[in-house]
Amino acid sequence: MTKPLNFKQELTCVFGQPVAENPTQCMIEAAYQDCGLEWRYLTIEVAPENLESAVEGLRAMGFRGANLTIPHKVEVIQYLDGTTEAAGLIGAVNCILNENGKLTGENTDGKGFVQSLKE
Repeated sequence: MTKPLNFKQELTCVFGQPVAENPTQCMIEAAYQDCGLEWRYLTIEVAPENLESAVEGLRAMGFRGANLTIPHKVEVIQYLDGTTEAAGLIGAVNCILNENGKLTGENTDGKGFVQSLKE
């Protein structure tokens, strides 16, 4: 039996400026493919003055989530519905999760650092 065609992919992305040389898209899309997910990861250049609109665009278009890089990790917090405890303690966000239109900021940098110390 053939899988039905589905032309709507789930979307995720990275926001930053500059991002043209960020290799994350290749790695994430390869991971999606390995997991059998028909998702797309976009690399989006967002100027600081457009960050609020970009975050609202995530919500409006139903993006599943986003990664953030320089210069948006601190500034983005004011445009989110909330943060995890880790992001609140660190005062910066590098991931946004969209759950039914509620945008929550997370910070995975600290967890990665602690894990590297344990190894």
